Amino acid sequence: MSAKKTAWHPPFTGLLQERAPRWAKVTGEVQLTSEPLRVDDVIEVWADRPHDPGDTGATLREMWRFIVVVGLLEYKSIAWPFQHGDLSRLVAYGMLWRTQHQRRVLRDDGSRTERIAAHEVTLILAVPSVNQALCDELDDLGLALHEAPSGYHLVAGSMLPLVVIDLRAVAEREDDDLLRWFAGQPMRTMEARRWMAHHWSVEGESMSTSATPDLYGYDEFVERLQRNLTPAQRLAGLAPEQRLAGLAPEQRLAGLAPEERLAGLAPEHVALALPTEVLRALSEEYIAALPADVQREVRARRGG
Repeated sequence: MSAKKTAWHPPFTGLLQERAPRWAKVTGEVQLTSEPLRVDDVIEVWADRPHDPGDTGATLREMWRFIVVVGLLEYKSIAWPFQHGDLSRLVAYGMLWRTQHQRRVLRDDGSRTERIAAHEVTLILAVPSVNQALCDELDDLGLALHEAPSGYHLVAGSMLPLVVIDLRAVAEREDDDLLRWFAGQPMRTMEARRWMAHHWSVEGESMSTSATPDLYGYDEFVERLQRNLTPAQRLAGLAPEQRLAGLAPEQRLAGLAPEERLAGLAPEHVALALPTEVLRALSEEYIAALPADVQREVRARRGG
């Protein structure tokens, strides 16, 4: 649906519906997406900072030179690989971005901002490797992938500049251990393992850069990560109940002082933590003062 719907829109749809050929169906006001469109990452060049071509960052070092004003990046993971239609969606993101930035905004000094040009919006698709689905869609769209040894492949024929990044190739060429992980390969360095462990959380966090349980593929992420981490790093990322899973009660309590074992228990439930021989020594008057469910458990353990 257009941003502004005028009084002309419904009658125009009616005209199409009433006078269309018998083989054509016309439906008005069709929502094209079930959810709001969101690109994975928007990369913008600071307008008020010196642009040093020698500063290529510390990852994807050859990517930044392709970005003139803004880059729209989509990353396809091993948990959700590239599928046919993903490239068309990225192109649509680019066109929508241009649409939203065609208005010349008035500045405080009275001048107006410039419209963003087509060559100033760079589309970037980062994939673990170039798969058949991507090759098929490039072919369907009449686009040609110019393969490069660097792993940064320019695409010819696109309406907007388009770069496909083969993460596996780039990781090896640039010796980037974190990119190896994002390409589905094992990490080799302790530094990368520490970084990844820091970006893994057992709790959902708004606007976080950590992998959290509410996200698709989390279990696979954790399983792969666990194989790469040291025992201490594995424990640090687990929730308390996950750390204790599979342990017998005596193993869970091992090493705790008596007062620590009872910490957090309601006074009326302390009796349930006592050994059976101690329960047998309790007076009937004391037991009768306990809640009904606790009384039943105590009497059962006392043998009646």
